[in-house]
Amino acid sequence: MAKRPEKQSDIPLIGMLAVKNRLITKSELLAGVNHCQGAKDIDHALEAYFIAEALISKKNIHRLAVAAKAITIRQKELRFGAIAIAKGYINKSVLELALEDQKADLKQGRKPRLIGDMMVEAGLLTAKQRDFILKMQKRGCTQVADEGRILPDIPLPAETKEGNRGAGKAPCSVVSPSNTQDGPSLLQQTCISGGVMLQVAADFMSAFLIKGSDFDDSVSVSDIKTDLLDRGIVTGVADDQMIQGFIQSSGFKTKSFKVAKGIYPHEGQDAKVVYFFSTDYLKAGGMDENGTIDFRQRGEIPLVEKGTVLAEKTPRVKPRSGLNIYGEKISMPPVTDRALRYGKGAVLSEDKCKILAAVRGYPKFSLGGVIFVHEEYVTGSDVDFQTGHVEFDGRVNVQGCIKSGFKVRGSDIKAIEIDGGMVEADGDLRVAGGINEGKIYARGNVYAKFILSSEILCMGDVYVEKEIVDCTIHAGGACSIFQGKLIASNVSAKRGLMARNIGTEMGGPSVITVGEDGFLAKELALNSEKIAAVKEERATLEGKKSNAISQKNELNEQIPGLAHIQDRSQLAQAEIRKQLKSSMGKSEKEQLTHKLSELERAAAQAEKNIDQCFSKIDTFDTLINTIDQKLERLDDTLETLNQERINVTQWSHDTPGSPRVVVEGGLLSGSKIIGPNSKMTVNTTLTHVQIFETLSGNTDAQGGPVYQMKIGNYRG
Repeated sequence: MAKRPEKQSDIPLIGMLAVKNRLITKSELLAGVNHCQGAKDIDHALEAYFIAEALISKKNIHRLAVAAKAITIRQKELRFGAIAIAKGYINKSVLELALEDQKADLKQGRKPRLIGDMMVEAGLLTAKQRDFILKMQKRGCTQVADEGRILPDIPLPAETKEGNRGAGKAPCSVVSPSNTQDGPSLLQQTCISGGVMLQVAADFMSAFLIKGSDFDDSVSVSDIKTDLLDRGIVTGVADDQMIQGFIQSSGFKTKSFKVAKGIYPHEGQDAKVVYFFSTDYLKAGGMDENGTIDFRQRGEIPLVEKGTVLAEKTPRVKPRSGLNIYGEKISMPPVTDRALRYGKGAVLSEDKCKILAAVRGYPKFSLGGVIFVHEEYVTGSDVDFQTGHVEFDGRVNVQGCIKSGFKVRGSDIKAIEIDGGMVEADGDLRVAGGINEGKIYARGNVYAKFILSSEILCMGDVYVEKEIVDCTIHAGGACSIFQGKLIASNVSAKRGLMARNIGTEMGGPSVITVGEDGFLAKELALNSEKIAAVKEERATLEGKKSNAISQKNELNEQIPGLAHIQDRSQLAQAEIRKQLKSSMGKSEKEQLTHKLSELERAAAQAEKNIDQCFSKIDTFDTLINTIDQKLERLDDTLETLNQERINVTQWSHDTPGSPRVVVEGGLLSGSKIIGPNSKMTVNTTLTHVQIFETLSGNTDAQGGPVYQMKIGNYRG
């Protein structure tokens, strides 16, 4: 175990940063300090030690050194602003604006200016005031010029960001007043008013006072607080009574007094979801280095009862920012939330933290990250004109043949045979017999006795017992014909291909692509088409909604005018009725009566028009509500499609390719083997071979590696 230095040893900031970033341990740092004691330049000696002991790479040493200096200068800039505020030269708003401008320079890649120079240029500070503050900070013109070049935020090794800082003055020493393992690491002491020594923790989260040998008990609380403010210490400063107690106490000559304390941040926690059934969407097969194929079949999906808990979420805990003693915000990394997504056959619990099975069935975790519970649909015969197409959001069991021109869509699909039919499976397709002239899309594995003249696009493995003839196959996993032949086909299998025989004298040659994901490109293209179609439909609905809202607004604008006509008519009617009660001539009475009738008709028409407006508004409200529901469903579809795109890309990335072809029997000449970086055409018949892509040992014109297809013996 590393021994802590017996004396107060200079521990360079670069060492503290290395520990903070978990590049080395604290004991390794102390061992390095002990090793370098007595060196003229402990900084460089410690750097050389880390490199010599292979603890830190040269690249990370350089990053740490630059970052340490950048952090030091940033602190000086903040303290410059604090002193300027304390002296009354500027206010806090001016400082914040200057710091924001400096930050903008850094983000845009411009050479940053020191905030003092920026304030002088803006006329907010005089050159004399700037130089006075720099002198207080003991920052000469040469040093300031040098600092202006170092200020950019240099990326550190992993995790050195706000909230995980170990920064201070690069040349300062780090000491611990109690010299204990658990004590805070402190920067070098600074003498302030009245012979009081000030020490700041290396993490800037606390500051301590100790009475020096020349302590003057006439020092005032105001003197100490002014000194703290001059140095930018503004957060968590002890109250006047506590500081006065420090001054009057007979102690604190060896024991320190905490005069300022920052607000520590709290890390948040990401939301977590635990699944209580297998969510391995697909366990891709492949071959090992010996050519042995392993399909890693998932087996039967378990049957769950209604009410079974399928997934449970632990909600996220939001992080809380902190402040160091200089008033700097210490941000914590954001946390991520995870939505519980469920579909048919599943429900959300009352506390919204669990997904439960709503029916008895088979749980399924889709490529889009949605949990379903599928019941099973069983056809008692063939899928043909009698049944029509079969589309079911669950497991489909076809107890017959899927005939030509008919389609079956479901999650996991079983069939006796396929003769010209089409299948779209979100999971596995299992065919007891063969597939003839079929068109298959599966996001799982495909199992069949034989495949003839068919197109297969599957995310997982293709497992065939007897033969594949005249087919086009794109598999994200492996392809295997254990007991049979591959004849006149174009096969792409990311995880490799294994067959007993490839080619016949009568059949044409096959083209075999291994190590590349033929499924991914086609899946992403299909996904893009679906997204484009959904966006187009969404745009059409948005147009209809906008038109409906516009017409509704026009109707709303008409109603006040119609109501005004109705009100004035009713007032006029009341006035005429009042006049009719008085004595008047017959002619005058007839005129008023006629006018009253006209007003009544106008009022009735206005009321009718108002009713029609409200009726039309209700119709538009219903239409808008219907459109909103459709838009919400389309948004859900878009989210699922985007998630599928992310998941399938990640799945492909996490599933390494295996550019390998294994043949237990014969491989006929003319067969073409294509890998990610090389290809070959077999020019003679081979037996018991494996062909795989490997480095040739040569380099190309640009110095890059050259690959080749190599033929080796296969001993299965």
